[in-house]
Amino acid sequence: MILGDLYLTDTRERMCGVKRLGEGALTQLHSEDWHRVLSPGGNSAAVLVQHLAGNMESRWGALRGGYREGVDGEAPGRNRDAEFEEGGLSGGALLARWQEGWSTFLAALDALNPEDLTRTLTIRHETHTVLAAIQRQVAHYSGHVYQLVLLAKTLRGENWQTLSVPRGGSAAFNAEMQVRHAEQPPSSQS
Repeated sequence: MILGDLYLTDTRERMCGVKRLGEGALTQLHSEDWHRVLSPGGNSAAVLVQHLAGNMESRWGALRGGYREGVDGEAPGRNRDAEFEEGGLSGGALLARWQEGWSTFLAALDALNPEDLTRTLTIRHETHTVLAAIQRQVAHYSGHVYQLVLLAKTLRGENWQTLSVPRGGSAAFNAEMQVRHAEQPPSSQS
C-alpha cells in the first residue's frame, strides 16, 4: 500500500470514529437539549450540527465524484451565517442533516485517490493542496464534535453515559484489549 492510500484509509477510519463519537453524544440529548447553550453567545448542539453539515456539503460536495480541476470548496449557495442561527429543527431533522453532511464528506474521501492529494483546490479563494484541505477539515470537524461532547455531557450531568473508557476502568480495558489482541490470527496483528 502506498502512503497516499494509507493516509486516505486512515483519515476515513479516524473520521468515522469522530462521527460515532458525535452520534454518541447527540443520541443522549433530550429534545429540549438540542437548542440549549451553556453561556450567552455559545452554540447549541443544533447550531453545531447545522454548521458541520453546511461546511461538509460546501467543502466536499463538488468532490463526491472525484477530484475536478478548479474546484472551490465554498459553494456559491452556502449561507454560513445562517448555520449559526437557531432554526428550530427537531432532533430527528438535525440528525438527518448530520448524516447528509457526513455522507458528503466520506463520499468525497472515498472518491479521492493518492495522486489527488498533491493537486490543488480553493477554499474562499485560498489555494490548498487536497491533503491540506483534508487536514484543515479533520481539525475543524473534530473540534466541533468535541464541543458537542462537552455540551451533551454538561447538559446530561450525572445521567451522561461515557463514550470512552470509564474513570477507574483503564486496567480492565487494557486487559480486555490484551485478550482480544492475543485471540486475533497472526496475519491481522501486523
